[in-house]
Amino acid sequence: MKYIVYVSQARAPFSIDQLTDLLGRSRSRNTKEGITGILLYRYSDDFDKGYFIQAIEGPEAELDALWRRISGDSRHHTIVTLSEGFEEARMFPNWSMGFKNVEPGDLADVPGFADIDKDSFWENLRSGGMPEALDLLRGFYDGD
Repeated sequence: MKYIVYVSQARAPFSIDQLTDLLGRSRSRNTKEGITGILLYRYSDDFDKGYFIQAIEGPEAELDALWRRISGDSRHHTIVTLSEGFEEARMFPNWSMGFKNVEPGDLADVPGFADIDKDSFWENLRSGGMPEALDLLRGFYDGD
């Protein structure tokens, strides 16, 4: 089972309706293609920006096709792959696309992600400092 974990910045903040639409379309397509995963969205009042952290997993060909669509999606930019590889079993088996709209406090105690809305986070990524995103995402997974 192949997986990819990435972060990105939304071109414009997403409304609840836009997030609902994104999730509905993703869940439907992911179910058909055997993709599972989780998406976190963090809106920053301070900077009026949105940020995504996502893990996707599934059969290699389907995941690679999904990754090409995600990478080419104009709704976000500064897409940085944090982790990529293969696992014996799915990490998010029950979620065609789990979702959490995180508040600032949800990430406050998570090393590397507390400052996702600050330039220092993105500068650290560019210099090779990659936080352990899978641990963060697994922390939001409840298996339901």
